[in-house]
Amino acid sequence: MSGPGVRTVAVVGGGPAGAFCALELARLLPDVTVDLYDREDRGPGAGIVLADEVARQVRAVHPEALRLPESAYATWDETITSIDGERIPSGAFGMSGISRHVFHEHVRTLAARRPNVRLIRRTVTATPEPADLVVLADGAGSVLRQQRAEQFGTSVTAGATRYLWLSTPTVLEPCFLIKEFGPGPLVVHAYPHAAGESTFIVEADPGTLTALGLLDRPAAEAERELATIFRAELGGAPLTARTAGWQAFRTVVNRRWSAGRTVLAGDAAHTVHFSTGSGTALAIDDALCLARSVAAHDDPLDAVAEYDSVRRPIAERMQAEAAESTAWFEQFCRGERLHGHQTVFALRSRRAANTFSRLRERDPEFVARTVARLAGHPTDAEPVDVPLTVGRVRLGHRLVALERRDGRCVLRGADGTQAVGLVVDRTPDGLLPGIDFLAVRARPEGGRVTRSAPAARIRSQSGLPIALLVDEELPRDEANTLIAAARTDLVALP
Repeated sequence: MSGPGVRTVAVVGGGPAGAFCALELARLLPDVTVDLYDREDRGPGAGIVLADEVARQVRAVHPEALRLPESAYATWDETITSIDGERIPSGAFGMSGISRHVFHEHVRTLAARRPNVRLIRRTVTATPEPADLVVLADGAGSVLRQQRAEQFGTSVTAGATRYLWLSTPTVLEPCFLIKEFGPGPLVVHAYPHAAGESTFIVEADPGTLTALGLLDRPAAEAERELATIFRAELGGAPLTARTAGWQAFRTVVNRRWSAGRTVLAGDAAHTVHFSTGSGTALAIDDALCLARSVAAHDDPLDAVAEYDSVRRPIAERMQAEAAESTAWFEQFCRGERLHGHQTVFALRSRRAANTFSRLRERDPEFVARTVARLAGHPTDAEPVDVPLTVGRVRLGHRLVALERRDGRCVLRGADGTQAVGLVVDRTPDGLLPGIDFLAVRARPEGGRVTRSAPAARIRSQSGLPIALLVDEELPRDEANTLIAAARTDLVALP
């Protein structure tokens, strides 16, 4: 139990980070007074996502936290991607959509029932005093963090796409809906989160929204227009916006998570793009870790230091992964060509852990269909062993050696034929007589999406086969992943 250093804790924000922090502090430190501040004007919200693994971890400590009415959540193990007129199923591996409003209110109520927790319903505009420790868990737009932005080293970066978070009073299957228009696609992230309601997030490039007349429309008009565009998918149900117009996703990073006895948790400390479905899980884990660190140390500064050392590396890894997911959607929303199963494979493999071999193990039917589309027929071959013709060269595999000189490269076939390639860093203008393929250097840093971004963009725009030039030999599994995801056609051995 914590020593005399902590007798009072002020927690600002009643979302998952704040409520779970109060709940865990109350469980571990019954002699400590916890003031949980939550604003009075919380809207109805839409849905949140939790993986089954996270739910199991929460139940192990606070089994009552997820005892929700059946009408407040939905579960699934498969996601449908609707693309280019085709419905493509793939595994989701145990997910739940939960009513944000019901979940938040439930956990806040549980915390408030603890005898040493006081729930204070008001908007906080200044750091609560006196308190031995102040936890800022008041979200990405934390006013109190902004007041001390220099101390926390806060930076906020806006993404390139725009999104509108909506809900609809109907039960949708978990899905990605990709609807192509001339300027670019509208991408929908949708999932059920209650017995009669679903989350419906529309994401697109600003240029696409402008061309469709959606970007600057009042929310009510945008709701009606989007409901019309997606009438078939919604079954005629209406849409209600849960954000104030189209927004850029803002990635919040703080170089320091504490300033004296004030500490950040959840979205106030870090944000991850909604496409990862990890924001709520990160917030809960922050809260539990912080409370346990406080309980383990007499000095709150020591507790905060331990919390930072444990949670910051995890958050940084998750933000790096989220940056890759963000980049994939930004690239796709700029109008990359649709490739059916390969696009869905790219969507799935934007996360580093989802390599070809892992997806084949977990979702063999989907991966088999993807490789069959690549090959043009069912096959047991891996992507690197799917034959490809480049110019006059018939290749039996896609890991190749190139002869490079003067900005060009030559690919030689076993029968003496050859194909000529051009080394480029952008899509060439006009026709390229005598050029059979393009060679594009991989970026030296970043994850899978970032490293292969130039190759994927040029492949989409040029229509020519692409050879990815790498400085170090890629593991076969990574080469398989890039080819199956239509990021490249060939991988050139260094």
